[in-house]
Amino acid sequence: MEFPVIKAASYVLVHAPDILYWQGTTPSMERITNPDSQFLKTLPQYLRSYADAVKYPPNQVYIGNLSPEQLRALPQPWFKQEITSSSQGKYGQIVDQDELYVLMKLVDRFNLVELEEQFSLEQKKKLEGQAIFSAGELAILEHGAVLDDIKKLVESGHAEGLYQQGKLVGCVREAHEYDQNLKAHVVMENLISKASAVLALKNLLAIYKVNPTDIDYIIETSEEAIGDMNQRGGGNLAKAIGEAVGLANATGVDMRGFCAGPVHGLVNAASLVQSGIFNNVVLVGGGSSAKLGMNSKDHIAKGCPVLEDMLGSFAVLISRNDGVSPVLRTDIIGKHKIASGSSPQAVIQAIVVDPLIKNNLRITDIDMYAPELQNPEITIPAGAGDVPLANYKMIGAMAVKRGEIEKNQLLDFCQKHGMLGFAPTQGHIPSGIPAIGHIVDSIRANKIQRAMIIGKGSLFLGRMTDLFDGLSIVIEKNPGELKDTVTVAQQDVKEEKKGITIGLTIGGGEIGFEDMLSGARQAVQANRDLNVVIIGQCNSEEFTVYAADNEEAIRQTSEQLLQNGTIDGLVTMHYPFPIGVTTIGKVITPAQGKEMYIASTTGTADTDRVQAMVKNAVFGIAVARAEGKTNPTVGILNVEGARQVERHLKQMQSAGYQFTWGSSLRKDGGPVLRGNDLITGSVDICVTDSLTGNVLMKFFSAFNSGGFYETVGYGYGPGIGEDFNRLICIISRASGAPVISSAINYCANLVRNKWQEHVKREIERAKQCGWIVSREEDTSNLESEIVCPPAKTVDCEIHGIDILELDDAIKVLWKAGIYASSGMGCTGPVIMVASSDYEKACQLLKIK
Repeated sequence: MEFPVIKAASYVLVHAPDILYWQGTTPSMERITNPDSQFLKTLPQYLRSYADAVKYPPNQVYIGNLSPEQLRALPQPWFKQEITSSSQGKYGQIVDQDELYVLMKLVDRFNLVELEEQFSLEQKKKLEGQAIFSAGELAILEHGAVLDDIKKLVESGHAEGLYQQGKLVGCVREAHEYDQNLKAHVVMENLISKASAVLALKNLLAIYKVNPTDIDYIIETSEEAIGDMNQRGGGNLAKAIGEAVGLANATGVDMRGFCAGPVHGLVNAASLVQSGIFNNVVLVGGGSSAKLGMNSKDHIAKGCPVLEDMLGSFAVLISRNDGVSPVLRTDIIGKHKIASGSSPQAVIQAIVVDPLIKNNLRITDIDMYAPELQNPEITIPAGAGDVPLANYKMIGAMAVKRGEIEKNQLLDFCQKHGMLGFAPTQGHIPSGIPAIGHIVDSIRANKIQRAMIIGKGSLFLGRMTDLFDGLSIVIEKNPGELKDTVTVAQQDVKEEKKGITIGLTIGGGEIGFEDMLSGARQAVQANRDLNVVIIGQCNSEEFTVYAADNEEAIRQTSEQLLQNGTIDGLVTMHYPFPIGVTTIGKVITPAQGKEMYIASTTGTADTDRVQAMVKNAVFGIAVARAEGKTNPTVGILNVEGARQVERHLKQMQSAGYQFTWGSSLRKDGGPVLRGNDLITGSVDICVTDSLTGNVLMKFFSAFNSGGFYETVGYGYGPGIGEDFNRLICIISRASGAPVISSAINYCANLVRNKWQEHVKREIERAKQCGWIVSREEDTSNLESEIVCPPAKTVDCEIHGIDILELDDAIKVLWKAGIYASSGMGCTGPVIMVASSDYEKACQLLKIK
């Protein structure tokens, strides 16, 4: 599969203190509701200079002059640090407000922007040395407006003023006298977004030497609505930006999704390129003037400078695979479905865990997560906490739940797999995208192999739905020559084979390579439609070999061969199956030489023992039926939980789940098995826990060789689980040629009989008949029982609650009679309450 690549990423910041004061929503609303407030009087004292904004460490990270790791090493508060800085960065630049005003004038196609004549000439002279501005563009600045005329327009209410250090230097006129969507403040917001996006795109073309005519398509992902009274969000800002930058061969579209919008845009851009519709798609997003100074009251109250004085913008180029640039794994997409649920756990499950499970990856296989990257120095004083850290804790908590890390490793996970927040709180701007430049550099430097970009959004803000939203995509190192080698080999294999191809990994075993090759040879000789390819370090003229010199390389090569269809299944000594997947072994019982399935032998179907064994039974039945046993008999080994499993399976049977119980050879019979039942193989499927099953596999396979060499059986079997769609069969490091041969045949037979259809069908049947084991809650202590109050429409978010304390916080509110629910906001986990309960809820939680 030819995945698209990220060729370039550019980022721009605009220092905008006067825009903050006059157009930021918080000061603007204060000016309407309380024009004489102390806040408005003191606000100018807390606004930073351009020089202070440039040297601010998070801003240097945004444009690529500092790495996130270097930022982590700096003590906080960062605004007190004196560092070496520059307004020009590896990825872009930091510009002052006056340059933004010039850009607004240059991209204005309807003569709505007026700049004072002297100011305009000064800016022309200032910008003449910059390559990104043409002489034709700068010529527009030769003619400015008279200051008195600008004052009259502003004072009449028909224009919004443009101020520089408190001085009026221009204005933006309304585009229609009566249309509220074309009033001056709306036009100004839109022009600010357009101009800042244009600057980011100009930087991308200049820094990476991209030919503007090579761009085919533009996806614009800010949060502004472009239109008039008849179509308030009609668009098309994307095409307007392309026109201003000179992308003559491009068209485009605006894409909206609140804070998740840019990741939706990234996924769509990748899809358009991979499909071959377009070769080069650029993703852009401009800044939001409304969000400037959102938390300025809190910053002033804490004695901090107002740090939300930066407009952010970005441009990312997605292109056809060049064999070098990091790829966008369009097959690893996480999405928050309508039915996913809104709790933080449900959101993270849907957009992080599910796509990894589907692609046989662990949470810890992602080297770097990039969710909302809000600067914590902005959000902590405002009571929203450290937003990126909250996200990493949620992801890490899922890793703990899945058994990938221990609970005491949670903070280490956050530091190892998380990137410190450094982006301005511009809604859509921090949503993963600012990390792309650093991620691409880290992948190219071989510091990391893969990263996940995550976007999440609060849709309730538009009052059309109270759902949350989220999307993710994985960026991965380009396999380069490995990919080309596999592609060529794949063509060769397809020309040679007319049947099934199974991959066998070699390396790390306790037996010699020749013994393993002998097993492969025996399997091929017994099946005319079977081909075997070798993955690892091995010299062989009779088998196709995919060279890989270590365990991780073997795993990556195997994954790729499975992904692109070169192999239909894999036989390997080790595979890190996710929670929810377990293996179904097959043995030959010694008393009568009968085949028997052991369900299961490795992996974990569920973290609850009884539930796991119920699923083991279903998975075992599915595999047996996939091998042609239409009515296999089932028994349960007499281990802890056996009777509960028996009881639940009988309930499922009563509900319509069809299978046949086997019977113990003991006089009292019944489906619970003892030792002699295993030796004789009294049932087709022996259900047990995976640890016991693992021991049984070793016993049955190596009992006649002293335990050092497995001579009998079919190996530990295929990994089976819900939504696990790859055929990976396990053997052990002591598996000899006979077991390897049988394991390959076991794998091939499942391919031959379309195993996935059988597994999917069996799981659906089991689900319909209630395969989930209910966990009865202890309600004996009625004093501790807290009842959820009647539901209300929830439209307010409470931030700053740690993910590990979220459930307890909700119970506090329920106990007080306040309806509350957990959710995932743009800044991480939130508690949702009705607006009428907000004040009381904040007081109870003591976080306001």
